Amino acid sequence: MKRNILIVVLFSGFILSVYGQSSRDFEQKLENNGITITGYKGSDKEIIIPEKINGLPVIAIGDEAFSHKRLTSVTLPNTIITIGNRAFSHNRLTNIVLPGSVISIGFMSFFNNRLTSITLSDSLASIGMNAFAQNKIKNLTLPGSLTYIGDGAFRRNLLDNVIVPRTVRNFNSLAFDTYVIIMWQ
Repeated sequence: MKRNILIVVLFSGFILSVYGQSSRDFEQKLENNGITITGYKGSDKEIIIPEKINGLPVIAIGDEAFSHKRLTSVTLPNTIITIGNRAFSHNRLTNIVLPGSVISIGFMSFFNNRLTSITLSDSLASIGMNAFAQNKIKNLTLPGSLTYIGDGAFRRNLLDNVIVPRTVRNFNSLAFDTYVIIMWQ
């Protein structure tokens, strides 16, 4: 019986090292009854951010937490509320799915990646300046929850058209390249 338990423990450790990171790979701090990830010490380029660390929900990605890590893939849990400034900038991400819990994206959060596809949260209220600038995004539909788009948020992409909800109250044409066709919805 003990032998079977030992095999399960070893097998679980193997799965964790191949398909995800351990909580030791993430630098973190306690804030607002949850965890903010402030850095990444691991070497994996495809990461899965856990829903909980030490029994507490992971609610935020801090400023520059994953910047310049050469990441190719990130999976975010449905507990993340905010993504900080330059959180995932200067990586090699090609797509990102923001879970429904995300309400704000900071300044240059996904700047200078290789994003061709993004799925934005239906709860997203704010996109910071240059948040998705210098990527390869072609088409973009912004969620109806959005109220703020920072200057240059989607500048230097391959956008042909953008669908902007009428809920956006605070943005100017500098959010996109000048040749983009903007359609209000």
